[in-house]
Amino acid sequence: MKPSKILTLLIGFVFVLVLTGIAQQKPEETVTCPVSGEVMKKSEAKASYDYKEKTYYFCCESCKEKFMKDPEKYLQKTTGEEKTSGCCPGKETATDLACGIKVKKSEAKVSYEYKGKTYYFCSEECKEKFVKDPEKYIKESEEQVTCPVTGEIVKKSEAGASYEYKGKTYYFCCENCKEKFIKDPEKYIQKKDEMKAEKKAGCPMKGNKDN
Repeated sequence: MKPSKILTLLIGFVFVLVLTGIAQQKPEETVTCPVSGEVMKKSEAKASYDYKEKTYYFCCESCKEKFMKDPEKYLQKTTGEEKTSGCCPGKETATDLACGIKVKKSEAKVSYEYKGKTYYFCSEECKEKFVKDPEKYIKESEEQVTCPVTGEIVKKSEAGASYEYKGKTYYFCCENCKEKFIKDPEKYIQKKDEMKAEKKAGCPMKGNKDN
């Protein structure tokens, strides 16, 4: 084979390698779950759904099911409202009902099954407290609380995070809100008090469960 032909083949081979390297370096497309607002790689999405000739991707099956029930509600949210929550409560974490701490299900120290449902705890001590009076802790977990940052109302057991300040425990819809609160607690406590006052003024005959 002539040297010029070998050189041409080598150049072509190098060119192919360069193009392959560029293609591999191209960042993978990211998508946003329209329900939780979580941003992720398309390949990491847990579910997808076609609606009006467009595919939407979700961080979990639960979000997909919520979207399917009322797509327009979440599409309006993603186009018009600020995303304050990037969590999906209950997917990988659980609330220790005895102390209120969020624990990863895979890292929980102990668990206990009651009436067909598994509860997770940060310690054996918390589990024992729960076992002595499960209904008490389950009832408390159903209590509704308000995130002082966004104003979102959630069940105490489904809160994304909690934080104790001046002897009182505050609950949040996500970790992001907890971090904002920690930076300036008084600002959000004042905001929460204003929201409570507005609710009472709007409907004085109704009681509002709160933190």
